[in-house]
Amino acid sequence: MTNSENIESFCRNCVSRDFVSGRGLVCKRTRDLPNFEEQCEHYEMDEKLAAMAPAAGAEVVEEEQLIGKENLPKAIICGIIACLVGAFAWGVISVTTGYQIGYMAIGIGFLVGMAMRWGNGTRPLFGYIGAVLALLSCVMGDYLSIIGFVANEYDVSYWEMLVTTNVADVMPILVDNLMSMTIAFYGMAVYEGYKLSFHEQNQPKGGQI
Repeated sequence: MTNSENIESFCRNCVSRDFVSGRGLVCKRTRDLPNFEEQCEHYEMDEKLAAMAPAAGAEVVEEEQLIGKENLPKAIICGIIACLVGAFAWGVISVTTGYQIGYMAIGIGFLVGMAMRWGNGTRPLFGYIGAVLALLSCVMGDYLSIIGFVANEYDVSYWEMLVTTNVADVMPILVDNLMSMTIAFYGMAVYEGYKLSFHEQNQPKGGQI
């Protein structure tokens, strides 16, 4: 076992251990990577961890490591990009084909969920954010497609209609769509946005949000 492995093994049982995304195991006292020769002057045994069975203690440390590898900002950025791309694709495909394709919502949920996974999330918090972004993408896609249909009907440019249309005027149509079969597809998108946004197989068992 190398010296760095010895240090890491030593620090895993200390109350000052912490796991930071992109850095790994760090010391809460110094906010830096462990750096000592044989013993650390700040070492303090984690009594709660020591009182656990070896397997249970190892699980606690593993959960902390998984959370330390998470990158929530990255997940949100990727999710927002997927949200916008999905909404734009929904609008373009709907206007091009002349049909409101409810199945697009399922694709959007998948797209947003998989994009959120870039943040290596292991907690339901990532799923909640993914679900909201998936729903938002569906609503925006529906809105953009309605604008496109109206623009075609009145033979005006899409961008002119998008800029001049009052959002309040479109809301009744969006609500009507939501109350129709579309709501089922929205539900699927929200479910996929939640389910796919974090690695459930690696989810911590401590119930952390």
